[in-house]
Amino acid sequence: MNSKWILGFKVAGVALCAVIFIALTIIIYFYREEPIGIDRGFRDFCYQIRGKKYGFLYWFFKFFTEFGNFTFILILLLGIAIVTKLDFRFFLLVFGLMLSVIINVGLKDLYSRERPYEELRWANEFTTSFPSGHSTAAGFLYTFLIYLVYHTDYKKWLKRVLYTVFGLLIILVMFSRTILGVHYLTDVIAGLATGIMVSCFCMVLYRYCANNHILTTGLLKRKKKE
Repeated sequence: MNSKWILGFKVAGVALCAVIFIALTIIIYFYREEPIGIDRGFRDFCYQIRGKKYGFLYWFFKFFTEFGNFTFILILLLGIAIVTKLDFRFFLLVFGLMLSVIINVGLKDLYSRERPYEELRWANEFTTSFPSGHSTAAGFLYTFLIYLVYHTDYKKWLKRVLYTVFGLLIILVMFSRTILGVHYLTDVIAGLATGIMVSCFCMVLYRYCANNHILTTGLLKRKKKE
């Protein structure tokens, strides 16, 4: 794909996410006490389709929500550290995740939005609702992993498989938070927008590191040579 097209997609993606994020932050700031109409409607829709607790959908989404959880992400990072041999890609992932967490925690403290009905939640959460931390992490991590895979020399079929897997994980993590009853729709959309914006910022840093040969060989590879 032409580099100009890629740049265009990045700019368009950041612009769209910024518009969505800004719009939601303004709306939710003034409607923190009661969920807005779309949140109430989607919350009730999730309550209707999810069935009984400990049924199939409970375990299905309980499983996929873990792909946005800190423990799983830490394990994934350990694997990525080995694959990248601790080159700049690994450190950009760590930086992006840290930045995502800082932004998410700051916004949660600022908005202090109550989560949906406590008695109908299928997961224990003790922080506030807006924006979704799982969706922020998934929005950054899997979007950036798609970008990293694009810049590898993997075979085309493997790239397509990884694109599909990472894309589905973003959607499933987001939807799992609403099905489990711990977030509103606007929480997960704002979280996704935040994560994608951080991911696009890290893409810019990726190009800078690659063009200037910053940590392109990897710390593990250097140690081995020494």
